[in-house]
Amino acid sequence: MLAGIIIWTENLIEMSEFYSLILDVNPSNTNKSHVSFHFNDLKLIIGTHDKVEGKAKDKYRKMINFSVSDIQKSYQKLLSLNVEIIKSPYKENWGGYICTFEDYDENIIQFIQSA
Repeated sequence: MLAGIIIWTENLIEMSEFYSLILDVNPSNTNKSHVSFHFNDLKLIIGTHDKVEGKAKDKYRKMINFSVSDIQKSYQKLLSLNVEIIKSPYKENWGGYICTFEDYDENIIQFIQSA
């Protein structure tokens, strides 16, 4: 069972603010080296790491998906925040919708709306 995801960065403030804004949640825990967001048993942690520098170098290797109830509303919010959109919302053959974009460090993130 997946317990959490950690995104290492040298831009802790910008990344934590980004995720707070796009997910419309406040951090559950904050200190000088990391910020965590709790979603029931799953944790998203944004933290600093001395071996991480700059933007994501191999950003297509992984994508983090977040479930949303209204993909168009979430997409409009991303646009209002000037988020780099990779692919506007589109319908998948299974009936749901996906929108793909980049976070502050250029990691690839997706919003998914179930069918």
